[in-house]
Amino acid sequence: QTRPLLFAVHAVVTASDLEFDRKEVDFGHCSIHESVQTSVHLTNKSLLPQEFGFVGIPKYVDVQPNDGFGILLPMETVEIDIIFSAKKAKEYSFELTCKSGINRDFKLSCKAVGVHPPLELSHSLVQFGATAVNDKSTATLYVVNSHTSRNEFTHPVPRIGKGEIAPVGPTSFEFVYPEDSDITITPAVGTVLPGKSCLVQVCFRPSLYKQQIQEEAVHMLCRAEETRLLLQDKKEKEATNAKKAEMDAMVGLYFRENLNTFYFVTMCHLLHCLIFLLRSSSDSFAAAQASLIRSFKGSFKRYIIPCFVASGKSANRNDPGHLQYSPHNTLYLELHCPAVVPPLVVLSDHGRSTVNFKEVAAGQTVVKRVTVQNISHETLELGSTLLDPNGPFMLMNALRPLQPGATHTLLVSFSPAEDKKFYETLEIRTSNMTLCLNLSGIGIYPSVTCSAEGGIMDFGYVLANESSTSVFKLQNTSSIPVNYNLKQDSVSVKKHKDQQGLPSFLTPNKEPQSLVGTQNNSGLSVFCVSPLEGAINPGTSQDITVTFQPDHESLYYSDRLMVEIVNKEVAHVIQLKGSSRIHTMFVNGGDPLDVPIESLADLPAKEDPEGNELVELMKPVLLTLKAACSENTLTPAVRELQVGCIRSTQPLAKKAYNLNSLQQKGFNVDPGKGAVDPGQKKSITVTWVPPSGHDVSLQLILTQLQTFYFPHW
Repeated sequence: QTRPLLFAVHAVVTASDLEFDRKEVDFGHCSIHESVQTSVHLTNKSLLPQEFGFVGIPKYVDVQPNDGFGILLPMETVEIDIIFSAKKAKEYSFELTCKSGINRDFKLSCKAVGVHPPLELSHSLVQFGATAVNDKSTATLYVVNSHTSRNEFTHPVPRIGKGEIAPVGPTSFEFVYPEDSDITITPAVGTVLPGKSCLVQVCFRPSLYKQQIQEEAVHMLCRAEETRLLLQDKKEKEATNAKKAEMDAMVGLYFRENLNTFYFVTMCHLLHCLIFLLRSSSDSFAAAQASLIRSFKGSFKRYIIPCFVASGKSANRNDPGHLQYSPHNTLYLELHCPAVVPPLVVLSDHGRSTVNFKEVAAGQTVVKRVTVQNISHETLELGSTLLDPNGPFMLMNALRPLQPGATHTLLVSFSPAEDKKFYETLEIRTSNMTLCLNLSGIGIYPSVTCSAEGGIMDFGYVLANESSTSVFKLQNTSSIPVNYNLKQDSVSVKKHKDQQGLPSFLTPNKEPQSLVGTQNNSGLSVFCVSPLEGAINPGTSQDITVTFQPDHESLYYSDRLMVEIVNKEVAHVIQLKGSSRIHTMFVNGGDPLDVPIESLADLPAKEDPEGNELVELMKPVLLTLKAACSENTLTPAVRELQVGCIRSTQPLAKKAYNLNSLQQKGFNVDPGKGAVDPGQKKSITVTWVPPSGHDVSLQLILTQLQTFYFPHW
């Protein structure tokens, strides 16, 4: 007998669906030189694990992870990355098929627009090597314009999808990168002709941010201020050990118990310094920067720099913004920038790498010291670039290998020869970095003005064995101190050589080689100058005193004074002149009766006709008056004399003269007599009118011995 066996079957029926979080993916515009990535979420709606895989994927699409294959647990959601890379300019529309383990297909619609930009980059990814802080690394790439024809049947042409083909011609580009970044692109703007390329340099120069340096400067000031206050408290407690209880109340408790007051005092001092800290040229800023460099731990930065492209040539290289450009033609440059701590740092001048010589007079040399230290764990072989051999900067000592922790001092000199600004970079090179020392200085021609008018100082008449003093000023109108040196030809070692030529009265048409005239018989200088050398600060002046002290009578005392400044350059030449008499009264004018070079021998004296006494020879004055005759009319002849009285150290009264005896034979003297004050001169006009009936062919000579007398007033 057959008996049926009954079974109870229990089952849970579940769906086998795989579900995308969206039905369509739009990649937008995609350059043929780039890839576009988007993410979708795939969810397993089943209560059972399911295998899945993307099959039949186009060549221009990539699905990750695991190339689009995997297992989904019940109700699990996984993120799928779809990467689209356009191969040519056209409109793309395709479906991605995700097949489950039970052979079910799930479709995902995709679309995109392929873009062929008019320009292309030779490299779209630049990976810099490890670069030390304040050093730089440079990479080179090209912007290429390969669009030379619009024939789309022979080669791919630049266009957006199926849009209009880009015109053949000059095409401009512009790289836009963050202003506060460590990246510099040169040129950032340019134009490329068809079939040509443009060289572009990308420079990575890692540095510290200003805000970081200022924060470190504040921390350093805090630590210094705390140390200062603690030391001050300790010294005050030691000094007042005898009155410990009283001083604890006044000083010790103030700093040890009243912490709020302590920090208030500290912060007030720090806030007072913050304004100064904001200046990048301050010592605190430089010290904080050097401290951060030593403690730098390294960093890695990634930049994506857009390069905008527009057809046409930019009129302004620095402002191409007026050109019409499409954002779909944008190129992208990816940069990987690692930064490390430098193995070589500057110790001197708070770690500054700038050596500023400031203002230096042309011809002078200033030397500065720059100390560097090896802070790495390896020995550094140092080398340097060559400075301009014709320039003002020079490295004066050799470089040597540096052991870890060792230091080396560089001697750099600055010797300007021109009046201008100088700038040069000295690179100290190691195997893995370059330390740049920026050398700068300003050459200045020192400018000194002299108050001596016309370059002549005439002391006039001075009594023999007496002296006269005059002062002139040297004014420094430049911005640097100027050293001066005064030199006289009369005490020069070349004096004898300069006076070997013919005297000036024998060569009247030639300029005299020497301006040194009569000198004192005693051998002492007739012109005494003080001070002979010194320094004049900017904007100030120096009084120069010149004393004329003759020891015998002569009309031809003279000398030349030269003002030498930097590098023995003659800034001014001053002619010193003076005359000396043995009597207080003198007559100046008339025709020359002697030569301007004095004999070494004195004039002999003559005997008095009435006795045997020797009297001094009288010095005659010759006046030649020539009357002009025209159409039987005689024009009077006029000459001028000067009668003067020399100022003396002895008290003098007015001195009188009388020339009325010349009033004969047609001569007229105006005024015929008078008086002269000490230190003054008076002009006398001598006029001659030939007497009636005088023969114009004959010469009339009149000799008059005039004696000046000095009545008491």
